[in-house]
Amino acid sequence: MSSDKKVLAIRREDYGTLWERRAPLNPTQVKTLVQDGVKVIVQPSSKRAYPMQEYLDAGACSSDDLTEASLILGVKQVPITQLMEKKTYCFFSHTIKAQSENMPLLDALLEKNVRLIDYEKMVDDKGFRIVGFSHMAGIAGTINILHGMGMRLLALGFHTPLMYIAAPHNYPNMAAAKEAVRKAGREIANGAMPAALGTLTFALMGAGRVSKGAQEVMAELPVEYVKPQDLKKVAQNGDLKKIYVSVVDAPDHLVRDDGRAFTFEEYFKEPQLYKSIFSKEFAPWVSCIINGVLWSYNHPRSLTTTDVKTLTSKDANQHPSLPHRLVAICDITADPGGSIEFLTDCTSIEQPFQLYDPTTGTFKDMKYSGDGVLICSVSNMPSQLPHDSTDSFGNMLSPLISDMLTSDASKPLEDEKSLNSVKSAIIVSNGKLTPPFEYIAKLRKENEQKS
Repeated sequence: MSSDKKVLAIRREDYGTLWERRAPLNPTQVKTLVQDGVKVIVQPSSKRAYPMQEYLDAGACSSDDLTEASLILGVKQVPITQLMEKKTYCFFSHTIKAQSENMPLLDALLEKNVRLIDYEKMVDDKGFRIVGFSHMAGIAGTINILHGMGMRLLALGFHTPLMYIAAPHNYPNMAAAKEAVRKAGREIANGAMPAALGTLTFALMGAGRVSKGAQEVMAELPVEYVKPQDLKKVAQNGDLKKIYVSVVDAPDHLVRDDGRAFTFEEYFKEPQLYKSIFSKEFAPWVSCIINGVLWSYNHPRSLTTTDVKTLTSKDANQHPSLPHRLVAICDITADPGGSIEFLTDCTSIEQPFQLYDPTTGTFKDMKYSGDGVLICSVSNMPSQLPHDSTDSFGNMLSPLISDMLTSDASKPLEDEKSLNSVKSAIIVSNGKLTPPFEYIAKLRKENEQKS
């Protein structure tokens, strides 16, 4: 092997949940790198969705020792004890909001002079993320909530074809999961929905990758898309052989008090000028809300604690056969205290659902019967479809690998000339926070003072 041969490593995922079976690259993507002259070392793992033998057949080497690699790829955070000095790592660090649980990791990265490239901050010229699992989260989350709604509606006295949809991790791949949704859709189209239940309406909050993933699943049902302002009409007089879906993007529900038109540029600069009308104008006619919008400080929420209490009150009931029309909420962003204010914690793959009772403000784990709204907010939804998630993620990441392989964490960052496509995502290098992320130190102090 020549001294200038590039060496990349894929580490095993050993952080967090037992469900983490994803990898940053699949064997086919590894094979392409090997053919391009890159040595790829894969740490053996019996839990990874793609078996080790497939990586070996693709030309990779198997080793627990990753010392030879200059670039080490993972998905989740790396345990502090396993960080090696002066290496370039790439993973989701969850440090950019100065998350307290990951500040020890940040300290270790600085102490060990690690160069960290964080997938979350890989963006294009317009600031849009170019690598992530958002689309797959939208797919897995929508399958989850369709499954949950089938169970919740049964508890409310209605057998529906949604009962035949299982949680996504019960299928070998996305195609099998979508086939189950398709079969349920055929039954709905054939008139299997109970007449007393009326039509089911879905609001997809946002129009980004999460929403597009949700729409990919909804396409397997007899779906009709409607404008948000038409939700009332279809909720009252819709066709029982259809499912109605409305994509509610920011301009649809964010308004200014002075009546001036919405602009994204102004909204991102001065979000406090806007308020959401979703809860009053559209939510009363929605059976299920699927949220794909991350919330930031000063931004209006899509649904506040007060809003959901009003929507589920007896005075506001807009359904003749249910306690309230709103049956379920799926927060795919898994953002506690975010767009859906009253969601204070994430659920898990083991226990994906809770019942939230707005009158008492309490949650009940894994309950389908009782008062309230079914909640799903699984924090690692793409892990439920690990093969497809790995494939999708690797397709986005692969074009950037050659650029990332030029990184030498022992050199000053300013001397690196070939990292333009990923430079915006480098959080720490040479023992320091990079200039775009120096704010983390200040935010960390503020958070510590608050606690």
